[in-house]
Amino acid sequence: MKTIVILGGGYAGINLINNLKKELKNELGSSVKIILIDKNSYHYRKLLLVKTITEDVDKLKIAIPFQDYLSEGIEFIQGEIVSLNRSAREVNVRVEDNQIANVPYDYLAITLGSIVKEYDEIIGGETLRDEASAHKIRNELIDFLDRTKKQSEDSIQNNDLKVAVVGGGISGIETACELGVWLQGQSRVYGIDPDAVEVLLFDSKSRVLHQAPEHISSKLEKKMESLGVTFISNTRVKQYRDGRIICDNGKMYEVGSCIITNGVEVSPVIKQLNLPLSNHNQLIVNECYEITGIPNVYAIGDCAQIIDTTTNECDGMTCKEAIPQSLRLAKIIKNRLNNHSKQIIHKGLPYKLFFISLGPNDGFVWAQKWGMNFTLSGQIGLRLRKFTWDLASLVKER
Repeated sequence: MKTIVILGGGYAGINLINNLKKELKNELGSSVKIILIDKNSYHYRKLLLVKTITEDVDKLKIAIPFQDYLSEGIEFIQGEIVSLNRSAREVNVRVEDNQIANVPYDYLAITLGSIVKEYDEIIGGETLRDEASAHKIRNELIDFLDRTKKQSEDSIQNNDLKVAVVGGGISGIETACELGVWLQGQSRVYGIDPDAVEVLLFDSKSRVLHQAPEHISSKLEKKMESLGVTFISNTRVKQYRDGRIICDNGKMYEVGSCIITNGVEVSPVIKQLNLPLSNHNQLIVNECYEITGIPNVYAIGDCAQIIDTTTNECDGMTCKEAIPQSLRLAKIIKNRLNNHSKQIIHKGLPYKLFFISLGPNDGFVWAQKWGMNFTLSGQIGLRLRKFTWDLASLVKER
């Protein structure tokens, strides 16, 4: 029996399992088995992390047990990846009671993804990295509201109801808008003027959604402003201390809290595997997702540098790239298993597409194809964003 081992149960990992189920069908459990390895017992829907600040975590269902994705011929091992023994074709995993399990493979797919980037250059502030940090941020904001209720109106407008979000990527935009709407709602509960709420979103780039044309960015920024979010462009934050944001251009802003959303970086576990890495610590793969010079060892998702050889464009670190990558890799592995010579190669997305939630009641979608731009917003935009969240985690396919 051939064994396919998948390292990591993030978006790329679970979608690869799903596509292998479809490709291998009756072979699973008879001539092929799949082993998923992850340090957690669940798939974590990190796209929903910002919601854990403002919503009930239990209702969000942000963690889905891996058991829900398994079927005949698919096993799960919970443990931390220690190293890769290429000569023995084994993955060394630290499991329960600190024991080391040696897991053999015929085909290995590395889908270890990414982690939230820590912003070492900023002193102060809270990085939104997990549920614990989200809980801390929520408690800080509630404390601000409590204090604000006791302060004079001038103090309210100038200090405590201003919140900073550092990092204006998609996660930063979604965090700022979520907080803007939530704080406005909470201010009414506390008897505070909701117009006193302002979320300052700092970024070093000149505009939000910089990948889009300027008029699309302007449209999005106006939507954000209506939710109490002010975008502060071309600005790097150096420090948050004593309720004050200090920027590299010398400007200072009085705020009640500072949340850092500085994007993601490759999982540090990748370095333990002693495989070829790019300058950004991503695994270097060929057009068939195979790691350079190592047969039958593949990588997709955020942990891999995946380039379309036709356009020389590198895939981004989002789940919208990981899903089609997993579809192709499942076909590639099937062809290898069955000794089919047909080559399937990577192709980048033939369009640009971004989905953004703007708080609990609004969303924004931008697509570009054939030189034309399309946007959707409001409830339709939000429904499409929620659809992508569910699609990425296979919520309706389980």
